Amino acid sequence: MNILRLILPLLASLLVVFSCVGATSTPDALAKALQRALDSGDFKAAAALADLANAPAEVHFALLGNVYECSTDAKCTVATAPIDAAFRQQLADDAKQLGAEAPAAEGLIVVTSKSKDGSGSGTLQMPYAKIDGAYKLASLQLGATEIARRRATSGEQLLKDMFAGGIYDNATGTRRTDWASAATQLPTDGGQAGAELVRQTSAMAKAVDAKDPDKAMAAGGQWAKVVFADKDYDGKPIAREQRQKKLYVQSLRMLRDVKVTGGYELGDDAALIVEARDGIGWTERGAVLMTRNGDAWDVSGKQLIAYPN
Repeated sequence: MNILRLILPLLASLLVVFSCVGATSTPDALAKALQRALDSGDFKAAAALADLANAPAEVHFALLGNVYECSTDAKCTVATAPIDAAFRQQLADDAKQLGAEAPAAEGLIVVTSKSKDGSGSGTLQMPYAKIDGAYKLASLQLGATEIARRRATSGEQLLKDMFAGGIYDNATGTRRTDWASAATQLPTDGGQAGAELVRQTSAMAKAVDAKDPDKAMAAGGQWAKVVFADKDYDGKPIAREQRQKKLYVQSLRMLRDVKVTGGYELGDDAALIVEARDGIGWTERGAVLMTRNGDAWDVSGKQLIAYPN
């Protein structure tokens, strides 16, 4: 699967500013620095190019997911390009939607990827600007008002939002919007579903800290078995180092230190109210939907907000 194609809209909207003292004095220098980071698969080098202090976990994942993709499954080429009115308008529209400010972009960094197995290709465009004397990739930044709104939003409200949007019912094939009246309230620990969510996330956090993709496969349900598998779809072994890189990238947006404070259960689904932190240390709050298949519970949906501590 080509990560570039999946994350292009997110990265174009949210990717925060890159910075590399003395190395990005021109747009071409910025492009070359990014090219080296992608070619070498060096996460630390890529992170050193970026000012990620106020960037959400999804932005960290988008940036370093490209490093993973371009150093394993794809050949990537970085170049500069002019910015057009359509791209500026898209930035402005995204900023309005997110309660953020659009950067005063001067041009674009373009990453073109081609899968090594010939299965696909993609193009990623990212704006750049001269900031503090250096050319950097520029991003939308959440304003103080938006951060304050997120801090003030409760997990209970986000659970209500999940209910209002409807929860897919496997039995009927429709989205049920009557959870508030039809579901059974769970104890504050979330019952069996809550215990399983805490167990899975705790086990996954230990696997991440140990850089052990085998433990990650065993920790996180069906999703983890697929994502961190030791063989590809054709049965060919995947190098442990590559699996470790994938584990690191995925860990950036995983929940850790999960505390369940309540929830509701209806049939084989349980909607839990949680507070946790993600892989970059931000607080995450809201609702997590767990679905039971036999005796096993897996995460099947989320309605979360994130903000810096």
